[in-house]
Amino acid sequence: MDRIENAQMNSLGTRKLYYEDVHQTDFTAVVMECVPDKEEGYYRIVLDASAFFPEEGGQSADKGTLNGQEVLDVSIKQGILYHKAACELPAGTQVTGHVDWNRRFDFMQQHSGEHMISGLLHSHFGLENVGFHLSDREVTLDMNGEVSLEQLRLIEQEANTYVWKNLPVNINWPTAEELTSLNYRSKLALTENVRIVEIPGVDLCACCAPHVDTTGQIGLIKIVNVQSHRGGVRINILCGNRALADYTEKQDSVWAISSLLSAKQPEVAGAVARAKEDARLQKERANALQAELLNVQMDALPSPEKVRHVLLFVGELDAIALRNAVNTLTGKYSGYCGIFAGDDTNGYRFIVGSASCNCQELADRMRRELSAKGGGSAPMIQGNVAVTADTLQTMWVSL
Repeated sequence: MDRIENAQMNSLGTRKLYYEDVHQTDFTAVVMECVPDKEEGYYRIVLDASAFFPEEGGQSADKGTLNGQEVLDVSIKQGILYHKAACELPAGTQVTGHVDWNRRFDFMQQHSGEHMISGLLHSHFGLENVGFHLSDREVTLDMNGEVSLEQLRLIEQEANTYVWKNLPVNINWPTAEELTSLNYRSKLALTENVRIVEIPGVDLCACCAPHVDTTGQIGLIKIVNVQSHRGGVRINILCGNRALADYTEKQDSVWAISSLLSAKQPEVAGAVARAKEDARLQKERANALQAELLNVQMDALPSPEKVRHVLLFVGELDAIALRNAVNTLTGKYSGYCGIFAGDDTNGYRFIVGSASCNCQELADRMRRELSAKGGGSAPMIQGNVAVTADTLQTMWVSL
């Protein structure tokens, strides 16, 4: 894997064009090495120079192409960039690379926004960022202490205020001596080739990733979630176009809910709460009526002197009511007392009890003959079965 160390490359490995010009997306380079990975079925390509930022510092790698073929991933080891591709690019050939700018800029927005949130949490509350992840799907930052929702909203407001000020995002490579006088966040153990990203008055942090030129390019910064995590908090943020897309998606949902409930958009939460309470009350009324009907059905059953096993079919009813009804029946009938809630199309939930018969034996039979699911004990079983009422009645007659 490390044969490239013998190639004619500088002491820092691959020339990293993204550090020279973060906006450069097209470049030419010479292939220094192309090694096949037979197990994975791809090639690992090393160039003398590359504009591809690798997976590093919690951030996923850039996407793009080399000579028109997709770059599947980019990794870094000892300063050398390894480009993962499906096709061979022979050593010594010159290739043309292209970096997906839309994705690059999106990542720049997210990462710079994360610096602002982390920097402000550090300066206001002394919190340290102990984890960071940036991918196509999410941006998370882990802080080593608790922070309230109210405090986060104040941090979010301040961060966006600095966005609107369009502050410069400065990149510096201080000497080892200069580093000793800087009060910066992250990677404090490094003593050489430390890249410092500065947002004046907001953050000073060691970082290897591409960033925007000014805070105005970040666009909106929005904290979308926070949860406890390993003694601190994990915060999810969205910046720029991601924040706009998220707002649009949620706005569409609010519009839809507003229309369905005939409520003004700012009042949808209250309207949903009222609709939920109405639904609960309606369900209670329906259950009460269903219970009354169940009592009527039980009263209409043949007397215990005439039959031993009884079977009832009901509509949707809560489990407590079903269990109570079965308990009532087992106090009157000596055999299996079964209540099945549902219909032939969607199947049935059932509870079967008995004061003298072993319900587990019935459960075994229902599993064998009807593919029923469920279980229980000798006095009572419960579960689900997808057969017709006629099929169940036939079984009950045979008991």
